[in-house]
Amino acid sequence: ACVVSGVMASLTKLKSLVVMSAAVAATTAGRTLLRWRTAASSSGASAFVSAGAGAGTASIAQRHLRAAGPTDGRQSGATLAASQAEASLAAAICAPLLAGAALGAVGRALAARRRPPLQQRVARVATKAEGDVEAETEVPTGPPSDISAIDFRVGQIVSCQQHPDSDKLLIEMIDVGEGEPRQICSGISAYYAPEAIVGKRVIIVANLKERKIGGTPSNGMVLCATKGDAEERQLALVEPPAGAALGERVIIELEGQVHGEPEAPNKVEKKKLYLKVCGDFKTNAEGVVCYKTSPFNTTAGPCTAKSILDGIVS
Repeated sequence: ACVVSGVMASLTKLKSLVVMSAAVAATTAGRTLLRWRTAASSSGASAFVSAGAGAGTASIAQRHLRAAGPTDGRQSGATLAASQAEASLAAAICAPLLAGAALGAVGRALAARRRPPLQQRVARVATKAEGDVEAETEVPTGPPSDISAIDFRVGQIVSCQQHPDSDKLLIEMIDVGEGEPRQICSGISAYYAPEAIVGKRVIIVANLKERKIGGTPSNGMVLCATKGDAEERQLALVEPPAGAALGERVIIELEGQVHGEPEAPNKVEKKKLYLKVCGDFKTNAEGVVCYKTSPFNTTAGPCTAKSILDGIVS
């Protein structure tokens, strides 16, 4: 009994030292977890430590009880007391070790989640080094261009008829993605039969003030390309590329200027903004519609009048 008491006293002192070390380790770990701000990870680590320490205690106690065998009460009590003391000491020693291992795993998991894989980081650096267009694209700066005051839109003719009072005019109903089609009058009857253009995709000027043509309201203008004079004159509708969506705005980019927002119809008329730019509309040698030398672009490509090369657009 005296021997056991001595052993217990020594173990108690050693346990106190170990518990103090474990407390310091736990405090440091707690501060680290606070920096990570991950309460879930902290709870997982605590559960892992408790489970590991409990398993160690039970294992040691069972081992000592099996080794003790059948003895008298005093020996059995002393042995059990020593086993419990050893188990408590083992739990105290294991706790900081298990906590350190758990915290290390949590830290590695958080770092892996926050930092992309090495292959991705290398690919990004390589992309930037190669001058990737998307990575190096700069947002245009400068004043809005004059042409951007005009609102060109992709449309589709859903119906067409001859004007009742004019042999030169056609009345088209054009879907430009506004819910209801627009009615526009065009002087193209000499070049197209009404049924021939139903279903055709076109480009319209969408922010002209509504006016009457031949007594019929017209809300916009259909762009056409022309070439030649009088009897030799050729005409073709300006067409968007097949992939352009109905209602999409046509963009004309000019160096040193931005493509700004279109002006209201009243201002376009009052300031004569359309007349200011329309004299520079044309097709180039490939039939691409341009303002000066800048193409009329959509997300699917440029607008064209392929049968009219080096022509005039109006």
